[in-house]
Amino acid sequence: MAKSFDDIDSVMRHYDYIEEKYLHEPTKKYSSLIKPPTPKTQKTIGKVKTKTNDKLKTKAIILSAITVTVITIAIVISYTHAMVTHALDLTALRQEHISLLQLAETLLLMDITEDIPYEYLPEAVAEVLAHRPPHISAFDAGMRAINPNYIAWLIINGMRVNYPVVRGEDNERYLTTAFNGEANMFGTLFMDYRNVGETVPHIIIYGHNIRSGDMFGTLHYFLDDEHMARHPIISLLVNGRIVEYKIFSARKTDVNDPAYFLDFTAPGSFAGFLERNGAPADATQIITLSTCSSTGDDDVRVVIQGALLPE
Repeated sequence: MAKSFDDIDSVMRHYDYIEEKYLHEPTKKYSSLIKPPTPKTQKTIGKVKTKTNDKLKTKAIILSAITVTVITIAIVISYTHAMVTHALDLTALRQEHISLLQLAETLLLMDITEDIPYEYLPEAVAEVLAHRPPHISAFDAGMRAINPNYIAWLIINGMRVNYPVVRGEDNERYLTTAFNGEANMFGTLFMDYRNVGETVPHIIIYGHNIRSGDMFGTLHYFLDDEHMARHPIISLLVNGRIVEYKIFSARKTDVNDPAYFLDFTAPGSFAGFLERNGAPADATQIITLSTCSSTGDDDVRVVIQGALLPE
């Protein structure tokens, strides 16, 4: 039966009962959970935080050490791979060069019977070539049988510069492709792909500056005037004949140098080219040998230029 209230006092007493039962009692029951921690509790919490921070610091140190170790190992592996590749490619380059020089001996009907160390073999071949008429037609055919892109053989007498020259479809492929077509970080000497035809007024030949002295690794010697005076001639065996150029300039420069100019369509452009490069005014053809500098700066070049001598 529903409870009835006879007067206002009874109603108020009922509300007091409801408030005490349902409002005050829960507050008393859970009030301990919201009390501030005691000093002992605070000390315990502090110890837990300290241990947690120490663990985090230890993990961070270990993680940093692992990261440094992994990076170091990666660098060592990368450097070792580069050094091994360098050694293998240089060995392959020299083995191929020796084979080509021996083939040159045969094709040019030379006679080098003594056992000559590799370092002097290019000079010996050049010396014999300078004093004996070569059978260049057979020589050209023999080289093209190995590489159809063969265009000429370059020699600087008394130097280790004694290599075949190719011309590709661009100026990129033979930076990392050997004469025999195999991948090699030292590539081979190559003529600018825009040098098409025998009568081009300006020939550019590119090659790597190898610290060991291979390829164009000795071109920087020509920065010394005395050296240039001792080795003044650049020779090309090309299309059945020998053409020679008298060196007139050697300098450090960059890719914006007039030595790289090849557009001679405008009237008077070749005469202006000769003047800008300090070439003889009566020159009919210029050859430029270009390599990177030993300074490590990718923008610096060493160029040697020669003017065609009358045959």
